[in-house]
Amino acid sequence: MSQPSTAKPKSIKNNYIYNLIYQILLVVAPLVVTPYVSRVLLPAGIGMQSYGASIVSYFALVAALGTTTFGPKVIGTLQKDAEGRSRKFWEILIVRLTMTAVSFVFYLGYIFLVEADERLVALIFGLQLIGTVLDVSWFFQGMEEFGKISLSSIFFRLAHIACTFLFIRQESDLALYVLFGVAFPLAANVSLWVYLPKYLVRVKGVRPFSDIKVILQLFVPSVAIQVYTILDKSMIGWFVEGTEQNGYYEQAEKVVKMSIAVISSLGTVMLPRIAQKFKEGDRQGLEFYLYKLYRCVMLAGVPMMFGLIVISDVFVPVFFGPGYEECIVLLCVFSLLALFMGLNSVTNSQYLVPTDRQNVFTVIVIIGAVVNCCLNLVLIPHYQALGACIASVIGEFVVLAAGFLYVAKKKLFRILPIFTTSFRYWIGGAVMFVCLYYLKGMLEASTWWLIALILIGIAIYALCLLILRDPLFFELCGKVFGKVFRRRHAGSAAGASAAEGGEEAEPASPEGGAAGNEHGADDGKK
Repeated sequence: MSQPSTAKPKSIKNNYIYNLIYQILLVVAPLVVTPYVSRVLLPAGIGMQSYGASIVSYFALVAALGTTTFGPKVIGTLQKDAEGRSRKFWEILIVRLTMTAVSFVFYLGYIFLVEADERLVALIFGLQLIGTVLDVSWFFQGMEEFGKISLSSIFFRLAHIACTFLFIRQESDLALYVLFGVAFPLAANVSLWVYLPKYLVRVKGVRPFSDIKVILQLFVPSVAIQVYTILDKSMIGWFVEGTEQNGYYEQAEKVVKMSIAVISSLGTVMLPRIAQKFKEGDRQGLEFYLYKLYRCVMLAGVPMMFGLIVISDVFVPVFFGPGYEECIVLLCVFSLLALFMGLNSVTNSQYLVPTDRQNVFTVIVIIGAVVNCCLNLVLIPHYQALGACIASVIGEFVVLAAGFLYVAKKKLFRILPIFTTSFRYWIGGAVMFVCLYYLKGMLEASTWWLIALILIGIAIYALCLLILRDPLFFELCGKVFGKVFRRRHAGSAAGASAAEGGEEAEPASPEGGAAGNEHGADDGKK
């Protein structure tokens, strides 16, 4: 049986919390065990796992085609249509099943080509392709049921962590470590099938490839994204002898991915809502959520970028252990991605895709991928993992610039308010950076000193926003701490609105509908 068409709208706040847990666990689970695993498997073992994961990702990309982005979007527009969402579910599932079968055949051919000592790891990674068919999280994302995804993920991620500590004892346990990394996410995907009967009804006339044109349009940018997120690791493996450099790159990237997961989680839960607003023709509501996303990215991304740079020389030896000193400079360079990727996620995934501008999204991402690939060819042979880091950051910046140039040229919405309303975050981040820079040398690097530095940095940044009376900060604190902050936020928002030309005017709650345009972006719209 399906839900009634008059189902209560999902709470963005609750979905944000659920998806934040889900996104963080996807990265935090390996981060929790990284201090242990990095010391057991050493850079060479971590590098072999990283290289194998990068190769199977290409085959998994073909297996999913463009449905990872298309699925949540189309299901989000059909939340109240039980028959429509059921039909789309089966159509997308059949596409995934077909493409997975094709991809798996070619992957088996690859397995026989790899060296003998890597064959077992490659074979285990093949299970990841099977997981592509069984993964229905895209459906629940479209239905804005992030709680179900989170609960399933929490259980199996905790089991993953427990098994890693119990059974990974020596460097020769690499294959078992890879098996855990593939099997537990696969089990989490299978568990979501229990909830499907509640949302699906029997349908006829299923046409699995009716949307293939749109799916392929989304597949092309997915390939391009893969180029400058995964190809780096593959090219390090191709151009550099040994697997240690891949190990350094993998560990530094894990830390940055943790930061990006926190920033991008809100965008994931808002994608169905933005698609819905666009379908309804509610441009004012769409822009309200869009500008709110940009502000949240700046609020979290700026301090994360400054923080990763300033404490990297304390973080790396404490977290990864001896032998990973090269990760310090990699982490400093990678830190820029915390901001660039967050902004790109809003412009591309949360605006261009939900508003049916997939072709523009494709072109922008391809431009970034070409730049990244060319730089990899030049930099990796000379600078190894550092060259790959530099190429990734420059490629991501090119995507950011291209997206903003397109929006500005077409006058879709104004870009300047995104930066003029974020000056408080840059001030707070700079103050935090200076304070931590002088504090970190006071004591020897240790776990407790690292934790203390992180907490001190958070406190300094929050205090700066409190002194600067940032409206978004007060609003978020109001949702967490109650009426006191909400009353302060109301006064701060009114004052900031007058001081910044009304750019902060917005509804008190997104759940009440977008009654106003946060940045007055209609002035420049077509």
